Amino acid sequence: MNPQLSGAIAVPIILIAITLGYAFACWVWPFKNCGKCHGTGKKRSPSRKAFRLCRRCEGTGRRVRAGRWIYNRLSGIRRDAR
Repeated sequence: MNPQLSGAIAVPIILIAITLGYAFACWVWPFKNCGKCHGTGKKRSPSRKAFRLCRRCEGTGRRVRAGRWIYNRLSGIRRDAR
């Protein structure tokens, strides 16, 4: 087998495996830690003396993964089309 041909076959297979792995992760773990508050749900005030709720995650410390957000949008569009 030609080495260039095997490389050309391996790249799409690796990309498909990564995509399926991420889709599985979004299905099993739809949420991730908020990047702004690092999953605590709290953010220090500018004076550094008090805490405030994180505005990005609204104090939950969790955010929906990008892949899960896309899936939710597409399934909502499909559901509304019926």
